[in-house]
Amino acid sequence: MLVTASGLAPARAQSSGPEYVVKEGDTLFSIARAFGITVEALQQFNNIADPSLLAVGQTLVIPGFTGVNGKLLTYRVQLGETLAGLAKRFGVAPEILIRLNRITNPESLYVGQFLIYPEGVGGLAAGITAVAAPGDSLAALAARSGQTVWGLTLLNDLDSPFITYNGQHLVIPGDAATGPALTGLPQPFLSLTLQPERPTQGGTLEVLAQTLEGTTLSGQFGQWALRFNTAANGLAALQGIHVFTEPGLYPLIITATSSNGVTTIFEQMVPVADAGYPAQQLYVGAEQSALLDPNVVGPEREQVAQIVSAYTEIKQWQGVFIKPVQSERITTGFGWRRSYNGGPFDSYHDGIDWGMPGGSPITAPAAGTVVFAGQLTVRGNATIIDHGWGVYTGYWHQFRIDVTVGQVVQAGELIGEVGSSGLSTGSHLHFVVWVNGNQVNPEEWLEREFP
Repeated sequence: MLVTASGLAPARAQSSGPEYVVKEGDTLFSIARAFGITVEALQQFNNIADPSLLAVGQTLVIPGFTGVNGKLLTYRVQLGETLAGLAKRFGVAPEILIRLNRITNPESLYVGQFLIYPEGVGGLAAGITAVAAPGDSLAALAARSGQTVWGLTLLNDLDSPFITYNGQHLVIPGDAATGPALTGLPQPFLSLTLQPERPTQGGTLEVLAQTLEGTTLSGQFGQWALRFNTAANGLAALQGIHVFTEPGLYPLIITATSSNGVTTIFEQMVPVADAGYPAQQLYVGAEQSALLDPNVVGPEREQVAQIVSAYTEIKQWQGVFIKPVQSERITTGFGWRRSYNGGPFDSYHDGIDWGMPGGSPITAPAAGTVVFAGQLTVRGNATIIDHGWGVYTGYWHQFRIDVTVGQVVQAGELIGEVGSSGLSTGSHLHFVVWVNGNQVNPEEWLEREFP
């Protein structure tokens, strides 16, 4: 049971140590587990008579951390941050962060990870973390940040102002830190962001980098290669996350090649979250069951996959995609796990179904080039549009197709009519979006702008 601080006088701890402030939803068990201690030790150390009564805002002293004092704060790890850099920013020894957060591998911080650190511990003053690049010097960093060489030497507890090494983390006072080198990322990176920071199954990951002029990038996320192209605000790569990707941590690796040929590799773990898609049991008749035969489904799937595997470097779309039909009735959402006639849930719905009358107009959601327009056994009358950068859209079960292969269409242009051709139980549009080989949730593309 959790009560407010006004309803219960906080128990007083026996001695000093790091102080944790109870938050909504906390229990003694969850707090003890977070710090790797027993409930009994936490209860006894804080003189708690009834462990079921915790007050929001109550301060608990965490036992077992000799030499660590002060209020404990939390911080969410950002892309490009390291344990060494954060330790300098917080003004604590890396060993303290390792102990408090039970870190087994200091090199394995991941994006979005919560770290606990003590406020007000001595050590280096807080500030922006810079990373020394090849050939960099303390004098150059001091000049860029408006500091003195000796000031940075003392601030960072350096033995000599004349020695820096590639990858060394240095603290620069935050109010004076300016210029591209003071980002915490190795040169030639100026900034690096992910949208979203925590991608989900069936989502689209956007990687945006700003670099020194003349830099080229290549990369990989998990098993997928990243292709970077020039966007309005940097170099951008898009990658769809397959619906059946296991939730967990996956390596993001980006290789930067500077104009002088020097190669820098950035690597950090990024979590992929469970999207929580629902399950759907479908029962179809004998005629439609024949269309589920692997000998029918397989070749058609391979045909479509081959079409959308081509990569064109010219981005044709602008802004947010518009909905291809005028309907608010979604009969089946993206990512739903599917079982046919009592079989296993080993397939999924790879798009959005909008139910609406046959003959209703279908329009292009964005500019692109038609790369397929014809009849398929399962998907019926089908159209596929290439929008560039590995982004494709598909339109299944049409009554009529109004475009031809090679035709360039604009957003809002008529491309066909809603129908029920192929494997379909009623008049509807099945709308699919691919991002570099993987089907993704179309609603993302109908709600936000990608670069």
